[in-house]
Order: sequence, then C-alpha cells, then structure tokens
Amino acid sequence: MLTRVLLAVDDAALQRRLRRILALMPDVLSESAGPRREAWQQLARSSADVALIGRRLIPEPAVESVRGVRSLADAPDLVVVVRREDAEDRARLLAAGCRAVLDAQLSPPVLRDLLEAILRRRRERASLAPRQASLEPRLSDFVTSSPAMNAFMELVRRVIASDASLLILGETGVGKEHLARAIHAEGPRSAGPFIAVNCGALPESLLESELFGHEEGAFTGATRSRRGHFELAHRGTLFLDEIGELPPHLQASLLQVLQRREIRRLGGEAAIGVDVRVMAATSRDIADEVRSRRFRSDLYYRLGVVTLAIPPLRERREDVPALVEAYLENFRPHIRRNVRRVTPEALEALKGYAWPGNVRELVNLVERAMLLAAGEEIALADLPENVRGAGAPGEVQVAGAPAPLAAVPSLAAGMLELPLRDVRRRAVEEVEQRYLALLLEKTRGRVGETARLAGIEPRSLFEKMRRYGLRKEDFRSGRAS
Repeated sequence: MLTRVLLAVDDAALQRRLRRILALMPDVLSESAGPRREAWQQLARSSADVALIGRRLIPEPAVESVRGVRSLADAPDLVVVVRREDAEDRARLLAAGCRAVLDAQLSPPVLRDLLEAILRRRRERASLAPRQASLEPRLSDFVTSSPAMNAFMELVRRVIASDASLLILGETGVGKEHLARAIHAEGPRSAGPFIAVNCGALPESLLESELFGHEEGAFTGATRSRRGHFELAHRGTLFLDEIGELPPHLQASLLQVLQRREIRRLGGEAAIGVDVRVMAATSRDIADEVRSRRFRSDLYYRLGVVTLAIPPLRERREDVPALVEAYLENFRPHIRRNVRRVTPEALEALKGYAWPGNVRELVNLVERAMLLAAGEEIALADLPENVRGAGAPGEVQVAGAPAPLAAVPSLAAGMLELPLRDVRRRAVEEVEQRYLALLLEKTRGRVGETARLAGIEPRSLFEKMRRYGLRKEDFRSGRAS
C-alpha cells in the first residue's frame, strides 16, 4: 500500500529538506499543504496517512485541535515539528494523540531514521487488520475428484507465481472470488492487501471514484480527498468482480491504468504509480460481449493474459459428496450442531440435483440442513423439496422458475419435528426467494428496477440474489418463465 504524507511546515528550507528525505523512501507519496492559514483545514480534509505539521500551524488551543483531527474517521498520524524543545508542550501534544514530536534541528540522517520508523509502524498497524491465516481461502478448499476440475486446478497452480492479469470466468456461485483470494494467499503478493470491488453493485456515478479515488472538490459532496481501490491495493491484488458490467468510458480508463501502471484521481493532475496485480471475473459470456462491441476487445486481451473458466457444479457432480463432507467439518464448530453424516438417500438427491446456484447454493443448503437436522445426520426430509425431487442428472433447473408464490409445500415435510424459529426462518427464506424471482421475471432481470419495487437497496438485492442463486441473466430474455 502507498503511504501518503502531507507536509505542512512554515519553514521553506525545512520543507525542502523533508521532501528530499521522503523522496528517497519507497512507496511514499508526499504533498505540500496550501497557504499557512489553510494548512490545518486541509489536513483535516486530506486522505493522508501521516501529516508532518509545524507547531505554529496548529490552531490554539493545540490540544483541542489535535483531538478534533484524531477523532475523524481515517485520521492521519500527526507528527509535530518544533523549532525549540518544550517538555510540557511535548507531553500535552503526545497525550492528545500526536504520534511524535520532532526537533527541526536534527541532522538529516537522524531525521530520516525517525521518519522511517514512524512510517514503518504505520504500515505495521495497517497490516494487523484481523486476519486469521487458518480461515484464508486456499487452493485445497477446491475439493475435487473430477477429471475436468483436476485439469483446471493444475492450470491454476501454474499461474500462481506469475504476476500476470487473470480473467476468471464461471457461472454465479462457482467460487470466482474464493479462487482469486486463494491465488493471492498462496502467491508472491500474499503479504500485500487483497481488495475486492463488485463493478455491478456500485452506481456508475460512484464507480470511477471508488476505483481511482478523488480529490477534494472533484464533485458535489467531495468534502475530503479519498484514495481509490488501486491505491489501497498497492503491492497486492485488486479483484474486479462482474467486470462485464463496467461502463464503456471506465473500460477505457481501466485499460490505460493497466498499460501505464499509474492512476489519476478524479479532480487531480498528478500521476500516481501503482504496483497491483489485477484479477477480474464475470459470469457473462465475455467473448460474446466483445463480439457485440459491449466490451472492449483490447481490454479483454489485456485482462485475460490467462483465462480461468471454473466448471459449474452440475458438470462435476462426483465432487458433491466430498464437498458436503468438507462443509460439515467447517460448519460444525460455528453452528454448534453435531451433524456428521448425510444419509444415502439424501446424498443421492444432492448428487442428482442440477445446482443452478453452484457451490454457493450447496454451501447454503448444507448449513441450512445442519440447522434443521434432528440428530447427527442429515436426512432426505431436511433438504428443500426442489432438491428432494430433483430431476434426472443433466437436467438444468433454473433457480428463477419458482412455484406459485402462495404455495410453500416443503414446509409440510417434517415441519412438526422443527422448533418454531426454524419453521419461521425456512418459510421466510422460501417466500423471499420466490418473491424476488417473480420480481426479476417481471422486470426481465433489471436489478435497479427490481430493488425499487422491492423497496430495498441494490446492494442488498445483489446479496440476496447470491444467497438464493438468482442470476439476472436468466431473466433478461424471459428464459425463467
């Protein structure tokens, strides 16, 4: 990640000395504050990580001013530069939240060592975001005995050590983001950040700012400058999900970033170099999007240096038993249900189901069945009716083809053995899934209009569609009806 330093020092010679020192440090961007009378206000509105500010530029009472800045979200570390030592003033500033107080008379080597230590501690704190290595996605999570999936995973292993851009293709729910996270976790950039952004879930008006950042005043409401995802992902990986939803003008901007390895914030003039590995994913037929001129061919080739197409679960049903066993192990400690097995009848039903929601649907189903199971094994009655009555293998069942909304037949099977809270949750989930499917059918897959009719935010609708395996593409031409 790039570390941004704001210089607000009222001594021109000292300012030049600090800039020279910072210019020698890797992954550090420094900028100077504006006129003296506006320096403190600019500091409060900036997106800097560290602010070097002269003592005389802090409005009095200094303690209250420092506390005010430190209370801001994403507040910078404050390093105060003083012309003369005052032990009491130093103590008050440090107690108020300043990271350090530096003497302006220090020699350049000593000053550099101190600044390097301050910046290093800032990076270390940023890297201590709650990360549990045992919970990080790994390639071993992709349990398989399928020849097609084994061949796919062999290709994945060959590209891990590369720094090339990856294009991950596959239906909704096959695990595209999980795969990207696993490649990052086992690759040379694992110590860096993994930043994920869903290009289809953000309004077009905000997407450019989210990707590239913006300066203060770049547009109405931009009261503070802000870093974008490319800056946040420096030295790491940026995952662009649903890249097929990217508007044409942003496709051109993204292509320039990939070619030049530098960005410009909205409203900014300075080019910012970024070192980022880009992985993109889409559930669309991206080759057809290129042929239809809805997606730039040059961007397609730039993103798809290596293309990874994850096979859908219905094409590798032999993996279902091993996946179910793995999810039982994973969920058991978290949901506190001692469910260890699946009956042969239930397993046959799972293997015969077409899995329109792919692995995500299987994960959801296993967790649900564990909550409903009466003992140590999942029985056929614990599965949803559409799974219990699954068609012949190979018959694709579209998740968006619901039974009539008024009918909720799966509640009848074994409902008397369930506590009321589980019956209520089961009923709500089934009705919600069918309701959303009917709305998507009515709007022909237009997510914005569906969210408006449902009275929820588009982001919430996307999350529910993922949970229930609903794909907007299945409703665009009336295929779900």
